[in-house]
Amino acid sequence: MGRTLGAGQAKAASLPDYASHWVAAQAYPMLVMHRGTNAVGLLVCDLTTTDIARLDFYEGGFGYTLRSVSVETANGAQQAQVYFPDHPLAKGDVWNLADWVADWGEMTLCAAHEAMGYFGQITADELTRRFETIRLRAASYQSGQAEVGRKALTNRRDVTVLAQRTPYSNFYTLQEFDLHHRRFDGGVSDQMERAAFIGFDAAIVLPYDPKRDCVLLIEQFRVGAYARGENQPWLLEAVAGHIDLGETPEQAAMREAQEEAGLQLQKLIPINQAYPSPGASTEYFHIFLGLCDLDGAGGTTAGLHSEQEDIHSHILTFDAAMELAAGKGPYRGGANVLPLITAIYWLAINRDRLRKDA
Repeated sequence: MGRTLGAGQAKAASLPDYASHWVAAQAYPMLVMHRGTNAVGLLVCDLTTTDIARLDFYEGGFGYTLRSVSVETANGAQQAQVYFPDHPLAKGDVWNLADWVADWGEMTLCAAHEAMGYFGQITADELTRRFETIRLRAASYQSGQAEVGRKALTNRRDVTVLAQRTPYSNFYTLQEFDLHHRRFDGGVSDQMERAAFIGFDAAIVLPYDPKRDCVLLIEQFRVGAYARGENQPWLLEAVAGHIDLGETPEQAAMREAQEEAGLQLQKLIPINQAYPSPGASTEYFHIFLGLCDLDGAGGTTAGLHSEQEDIHSHILTFDAAMELAAGKGPYRGGANVLPLITAIYWLAINRDRLRKDA
C-alpha cells in the first residue's frame, strides 16, 4: 500500500468454510471452498480509495479480484471483501504461511517492490503479463545477495544511490542510477550516471559424449546479433535457458537439455559461474558440461512452441569444436558466444580424464 498501517487497523479474522491452498506450480496461495474449515487471515479496516486501488493493482497482477464475504472476528461476524482468483486455477497442497515466508518471502517482497513501482503507469492486466519476469528478476537479485564474495577492500555498503529510474520495462528492464562510491584511496568518487540491463540467472550446458568424443550445439535466431547488424544472426551455442522460480541451476540445465535438444543428460559437471558483461548487465551464467549419449542425436529441430523457439541441433567432433572456438574451420563466425567458448576450452583441459572415466 506504500505506507504502514495505523494502530488497530488490522485484526485477526477467519473465513468459514474456506481453506488456503498453494496455486499448483506457483509461489503464492489462493482461497478454496472447503466445508468445515476456516481460512485464517487479517481484516484490514479504514482503507482509503488509494489504498484499495494499490491493492487492486497488485492483486490484479495475479488475476485476483475482490468478492464480498462474511468473516469471523473476535467481535462476531463482519462483512468484508476478499481477493479470489477471477478464473479457475489448479489447486496445490494446503498453504502454510511459515513455509511461504521461508521459501518465497524475500523474493516476493523484492518482486512487489518492482511491481508497485508501475502503479499508475500500467494496468493490472499488463502487470499480469509482466509478473513472471518480475519474479525471475527478484529471484536473481536474491541469488546475488546470497553469493559469498571474496574478501576485498570494498563491498555493497560502499555504494550510495542518490536516484534510481526505470526508463524501460517489459520482458527485460533497464535501470539508471545516479550514484557515487568509495574509492580505493579512501575518498569518494564524483557523482556518476550508470545504466544496467536487468536480466536473469541462466543455466548453460554443453552436452558431451566422451565415448564418441563429440559435442552437441544448438542453432537459433538471436535478436542481439540481428540488432548488431549481423548478416547471419542464427548462432551456434550451448544449450541454455533462464532458471525458473524454485529451480536450481542444475535442474534448469537438465530441463533445457530436454526442451532444446531432446537429451537426457547422465551427469552434470559444474564448469563455472560468471557475469558475461558486468559493466552493463546483471545476467549471470551457471555453466555446466553435460555427459550424455549422443548416438542418433543432432540434425533435429526442437524448442517450446509456447516460447516461439525454433532450434536446430548439430553434432561436432571435439576437433571441430576446438576449431570453432578458435574462430577457424567451416563453423567459424557462427559461435561468437563466450559461454560456449568457455565450455569448449574447459572440455579441452579435462577431456582426457573424462574419456578415461567413460
